[in-house]
Amino acid sequence: MSNRIITYTEAIKEATDQIMDVDHNVVVMGLEVSYKNGADGTTAGLKKKYPHRIIETPQSENAVTGMAVGAAITGLHPIVHHGRVEFALFAADQIFTQAAKWNYMFGGGHPVPVVFRINIGRQWGQGPQHTQALYSLFGNALGIKVVIPSTPSMAKGLLISAVRDKNPVVILEPRWLFSLKQNVSIESYDKPLDKAVVVNEGADVTIVAYGDGLIAAHEALELIGDDVGVDLIDLVSINPIDYETVYKSVKKTGRIITIDTTNHAFSVGSDIISNVAQQKLLHLKNIPISISCPDVPVPTSTILTESYYPTKVDIANTVLRQLGKPTIKHDLTFEEIHTSPNYIIK
Repeated sequence: MSNRIITYTEAIKEATDQIMDVDHNVVVMGLEVSYKNGADGTTAGLKKKYPHRIIETPQSENAVTGMAVGAAITGLHPIVHHGRVEFALFAADQIFTQAAKWNYMFGGGHPVPVVFRINIGRQWGQGPQHTQALYSLFGNALGIKVVIPSTPSMAKGLLISAVRDKNPVVILEPRWLFSLKQNVSIESYDKPLDKAVVVNEGADVTIVAYGDGLIAAHEALELIGDDVGVDLIDLVSINPIDYETVYKSVKKTGRIITIDTTNHAFSVGSDIISNVAQQKLLHLKNIPISISCPDVPVPTSTILTESYYPTKVDIANTVLRQLGKPTIKHDLTFEEIHTSPNYIIK
């Protein structure tokens, strides 16, 4: 299997190209998807290769998404790109009501194989109107699968799986991770849409994270070192959530910390902790901890942003406090707080 280092966005583009090459029913629709560096590079150059299947659309999210749902019902495999989650909300009826419920309403046998790629979350300087991370909104919607790729490898495999799935799939792509690099197979491959992955094994504490929160947790492990054993779980899917993997880990460690890079109220982390607390066979050694953002909109101010998102220091010291160990003093640089990760992750 051939590998090379590529970015998160390059991985999405490669997955799109490979799946369009073998499945001529796949079409890509969205604003600026036909541009030279279309959809932040995730569709760059594909208009030239697939001139009739890369479809530029007007700024009319509800109509475009409804057209894609209709196309899926009648046999195509559309991929709809929404550049920001706030824009996707204009198409909420088509996603949550029409695509998600169609097969259920007709007793099965009427699949809606449509993929919604939605960019989500933080980006420095974008303020409260273009950085929302409405994970809970999508996790709560019945009838759709919702995945969050945390790495380039996951971004490629999950997109290919989503296009092959017969159900509507929402892929929430954290913009913060677009420059992250990884060794990714050049061959086409898929990843399960409903399985969490243990990316680091340990016996002392369980951390459950997803998206950019998982990357911050990775960085925290480097600060902590090898004296503490952390079971780090990449949740991958928030609809459904793979509780079997979470319970198995907590049964081993007896401790759980969840990470959300959005506000705490009705968060994914709080829901996981609630379910863990209701399991009679899980005997917790400490009170579960949810690390998240404050219950206020994302600030635009640089100085206020520095106190908004959970950092690797926050995560590392929460782990150490759970185990009664001394905390770490580490002053974060401007780049560590405000610039997105562009390094190579294992």
